[in-house]
Amino acid sequence: MESVLRPKVDAAWNLHELTKDLGLSAFVLYSSVAGVLGTPGQSNYAAANSFLDALAQHRAALGLPAVSVAWGLWADATGMTQHLTEVHLSRMAREGMRLLPTDLGLAILDTVAGAAHPAVIALPVDLAAARTHPRQPVVLRALTRVRHRPVAAAAEELTGAGRVLDGLAALDEPERQRLLLGLVIEQATAALGRGPDAPIPADQVFQDVGFDSLTSVELRNRLTKAVGLPLPAGLVFDHPTPRQLARRLLADLAGGAEGSRETVDFAAEVRLAPDITAAESVDRVAEPRHVLLTGATGFLGSFLLRDLLQTTTARISCLVRGVDEDDARARIEAAAQWYRTGADLDFHRIDIVVGDLAEPALGLTEDDFDALARLVDVVYHAGAGVNWLYPYEALRPANVAGTEEILRLAARHRTVPVHYISSTGVYAQEAVEGRRISVDDPIGPPEVLSNGYRQAKWVAEGVIDIARSRGIPVSVYRVDVVSGDQVNGACQTQDFVWLSIRGMLTAGAVPVGISGYFHPTPVDYVSAAILRLSSLLTGVGDTYNLSNPHRLHFSEVVDRLRALGHTLVDLDGAEWSRTVRSDPENSLLPLLDVFEAAISGIGGYPDMDTHKTEAALAGSGISCPRVTGALLARYLKFFTDQGYFPAPRPQESASVTV
Repeated sequence: MESVLRPKVDAAWNLHELTKDLGLSAFVLYSSVAGVLGTPGQSNYAAANSFLDALAQHRAALGLPAVSVAWGLWADATGMTQHLTEVHLSRMAREGMRLLPTDLGLAILDTVAGAAHPAVIALPVDLAAARTHPRQPVVLRALTRVRHRPVAAAAEELTGAGRVLDGLAALDEPERQRLLLGLVIEQATAALGRGPDAPIPADQVFQDVGFDSLTSVELRNRLTKAVGLPLPAGLVFDHPTPRQLARRLLADLAGGAEGSRETVDFAAEVRLAPDITAAESVDRVAEPRHVLLTGATGFLGSFLLRDLLQTTTARISCLVRGVDEDDARARIEAAAQWYRTGADLDFHRIDIVVGDLAEPALGLTEDDFDALARLVDVVYHAGAGVNWLYPYEALRPANVAGTEEILRLAARHRTVPVHYISSTGVYAQEAVEGRRISVDDPIGPPEVLSNGYRQAKWVAEGVIDIARSRGIPVSVYRVDVVSGDQVNGACQTQDFVWLSIRGMLTAGAVPVGISGYFHPTPVDYVSAAILRLSSLLTGVGDTYNLSNPHRLHFSEVVDRLRALGHTLVDLDGAEWSRTVRSDPENSLLPLLDVFEAAISGIGGYPDMDTHKTEAALAGSGISCPRVTGALLARYLKFFTDQGYFPAPRPQESASVTV
């Protein structure tokens, strides 16, 4: 609101007030199609431009000159559009929205400056593409005069692709491989929005040509319908080229899916270089002068940085990826602005270390790595690669090898303590009513953990156990679902729980009788608890569960959303799933399988035993609050204010079962 909507609104209104009596010949406002097409994720920008359109109408009603031009994207990249990839542009093209050539844009400006209409749209439209797209923007329907049923359209399109498999059994293996490779290339090319004249090469890495989580799941869905077999959401990340993916499909169709991908020997992954061992004496400093923090651009890391600055006098060295120091610092500032920790950051005490957890020596030169090892008194390792779809192998460099490099740095000279942020996801136990998981319960086995992130955390903890056995002090904090802070409600957007809620809001529906629960643990509590517990380190460290002992049910969140004015229709499970799958832009789509599994059965995250944590924090005034009522409303307001959740409509909400 402050950085996007207010400048446009204030500036336009002030110009109107200051010039309305000056007899102007023209009053031209630069608006955007975001305000008329309802672009997802740009509610503040869309609202600001809608105000410009309304102001032009207002001036026209007063007999004053005015035209508001709602521009589409210009063909020449600008500061606002240079981040768009080929994937983004292809999606727009599929919806019928074309880029605006500069000469055409200037001609339009000349034409509309003196036009009678106060609000015009400057957007080239490909009507043929718009007519065939299953999710037309409402404003284009008057032009296309076509309405679609998305599920039926997608199913019809992919049934044709599946016909090529009818004669698969009659072919020899090389021909089967050739046919399936052709199918994968065809569907991958279509998922990116390319034409058949620009196919993806057989050995091209999907991510290198722009595949993200949504396009990867779209390709998975296309192939699922084409071959008639269930395929996992992480299929494209597990098999990163068309040729590898075709081999997987061939194995699946032959009944050998279990052996279609090389398995990881997780026991062999738990290793620590022999040179990483404690010095003769371990240096524990009650008042550290220099702290190394990883993950400062992340959610928890931003709060750890704030709290370290507030509770110590130390200088904080932040390991951050970036082109250079200025770029890395800008990333810290951007995170602090989003999470609203920036007002409490003393940047004069922050030292930027441009590096990368996924690189040897943290991406530093040998001299810089050695100097940092000599400097720091304690390490807080909160950095990690987080992706629920990536396989273990993709996350290993940052999450396992990076942890090994942190241990190498900590042990190199004086041997200083390390405080490692892990996850309750290392536990494989399912939720059982009446049972809480203790830190003394076994973690893993990794083979049954549901994704590469959880597996990487399991391996990293195994590496830490070796470090402890060699005398390196490491405390481990297994953190559950981290929710917004208690003051502002500031929260991350890429957490599974909030992605799920956003997906339900986008669909305008929830599964009837939705069950499931989680343990939202406020980030400011987690940060404060870690810093307090870290001060109690003895021996080679300890392990703590950091989780809210109280549950929050998805049904409570749904009730609160409805009370705020959101319309969420109750659909039976199958219909709700089809509704989400029919929308390729729904944020829940890549994780829909995980969500449906999470709300089945008992339908919740396992309860954690936090007695050890609570006993250690006794007398500190640090306790985990229950997330209900006002605090939950604060979280939802934050997401709405940021444009991450759609704003509720001012109408009576209803619960309708279909």
